Amino acid sequence: MLQKIIGMVLLITINTTLFAQYHFTVEVSDLVPDKGYVYLGIYNKKGGFLKEKSTVANAKVKATGNKVSYTFKDLPVGEYAVAVYQDVNNNGKCDRNMIGYPTEGFGFSKNYRPKLSAPSFDDVKINVKQPTKASIALMGN
Repeated sequence: MLQKIIGMVLLITINTTLFAQYHFTVEVSDLVPDKGYVYLGIYNKKGGFLKEKSTVANAKVKATGNKVSYTFKDLPVGEYAVAVYQDVNNNGKCDRNMIGYPTEGFGFSKNYRPKLSAPSFDDVKINVKQPTKASIALMGN
């Protein structure tokens, strides 16, 4: 009987660890106050990073004041990268100049500041294994 109870406890512990899910809150600051929406995309793998169709989840939050927050709920344990931009003119996209650099505010997890090119997944990934919070200050506004 004791062996069955120990076996059940181990099975429950393993299942809880394997299938644990956590909330990941992203706070975005340095917005153009009260203009348009902030778009957030979360990715969980290198392949397809920064490709719109490769996101695990997306969010669109109305820009109120100069800061917004969004919580991605029930994410399995893993590595995630976040990319955000503020669509100030409400045209549904991140506008870019002739060489492809965003002309509206944008940012990445870990507050990564690109120099000559977009970051890699590894540059901005965050390990989510408990409730996690990330702060991103937009650049380019």
